[in-house]
Amino acid sequence: MKILKSLLIALIPALAISATSMAAAAPKIQITQKPLDYQVVRPSSDGEFHDGLLYALLSDGSYTYYNVNGQPAFQIPDYLVPDSDFYEQRAIVKDKRTNLYGYMNTLGQLAVPCIYSWVGYFSDGVATVKKANTQEVLLIDRFGKTVSELNLPAGISTELSFSEGLAVSYDLKKGTIGYVDRSGRTVISYRYTDARDFHDGLALTRNSKDLYGYINAEGNTVIPHIYKSGGYFSGGLVAVQNSKGKWGFVNKQGKTVIPFQYYGAGNFSEGLAHVSNAKGQIGFINTSGKLVIPYGPYTRASAFKEGAVLVGIGTNSSGKFGYMDRSGKLLTKLEYTVESSDFYQGTAVALKLSGVAVKLTKQAAAQ
Repeated sequence: MKILKSLLIALIPALAISATSMAAAAPKIQITQKPLDYQVVRPSSDGEFHDGLLYALLSDGSYTYYNVNGQPAFQIPDYLVPDSDFYEQRAIVKDKRTNLYGYMNTLGQLAVPCIYSWVGYFSDGVATVKKANTQEVLLIDRFGKTVSELNLPAGISTELSFSEGLAVSYDLKKGTIGYVDRSGRTVISYRYTDARDFHDGLALTRNSKDLYGYINAEGNTVIPHIYKSGGYFSGGLVAVQNSKGKWGFVNKQGKTVIPFQYYGAGNFSEGLAHVSNAKGQIGFINTSGKLVIPYGPYTRASAFKEGAVLVGIGTNSSGKFGYMDRSGKLLTKLEYTVESSDFYQGTAVALKLSGVAVKLTKQAAAQ
């Protein structure tokens, strides 16, 4: 199985914690005293809540899904082994008796029987599956009903994670990339050396000159292939890296909205994006390019979720991380690992070390 999402935190810079920034009525964080038995399930999970559930490996080698209260959400039947996070209310499970795959719903019930030799994640309401003992590849809905049969030409392969009706596909002989629709028909020809999912109507692609640009669903180039790298559109803006190695932000017409002046940049989330300076320090800007959280001690940051963001000092593997609010106030100590989750419905699970975590609950500050 291939992970759709990477948890690794970007190399983008952060903010100083000033005394004046702490005066605002910020949320308080309640930390559970009893440690939570939890380890991120690699490579099947990104360590985040999905559909209100967090996929967890326990110290005894078994698996569970924690709810936002830090409790196992349901009992998993002994013959089933979970194999993914939840996507669109479905998680992949494997039947130990047959070694075949199916899907479980958020109540822990088998929603699609384990009759497939290979399955993919649900996206755009469908998942790709391969029936056991056949070469037949199908798209099914969340109840196991066949939506279409994929008739891919010889030599064409795809991960078939659909986004906005299209999936990245590969010409194995030429080593080039294009897109297919839900019938397996090639919609965008195989002319790219790298390609990503569609977001907000555009997809990041790389041409034969190793330069990135953005195309629309018809395969037309909307933003020229002139960049060294790029991100996903969010709020009508995307971070791109120019030929000199500097990062800035452009809109969907390719017009520069925020100048190329950063040494790193992330996607906008909740109106803020992290950027880094020449020293590797991280700050946060708004969509007008104003630095609203000054550069400071942090060298790693995720994206804001529910008004909080995971920030850290050091590397992903050995750094110390904690949570910060939109004013730049540190809400927790820097004592957690990079695999700590973002907040979901006021709850985050912060990992101290492998197998030992705590549940954080965000509470509104008294006015």
